[in-house]
Amino acid sequence: MTTRERIKREIDRMPNELLEKVYKYINGLTSKKTLKKKLHTFKLNGQFDDMNVRERAYE
Repeated sequence: MTTRERIKREIDRMPNELLEKVYKYINGLTSKKTLKKKLHTFKLNGQFDDMNVRERAYE
């Protein structure tokens, strides 16, 4: 028997008064979406297209 099945069985046995608390608890567990920070870009007009930038940086 999997954990999910055991949890469902326990929830089915609970009195209705406690189901609201369980519902609030489960909703509180969800993670909030992280905001993606936009990266500032530069217009370099393709001057680094055919260059190994990592190699040039260590010169």
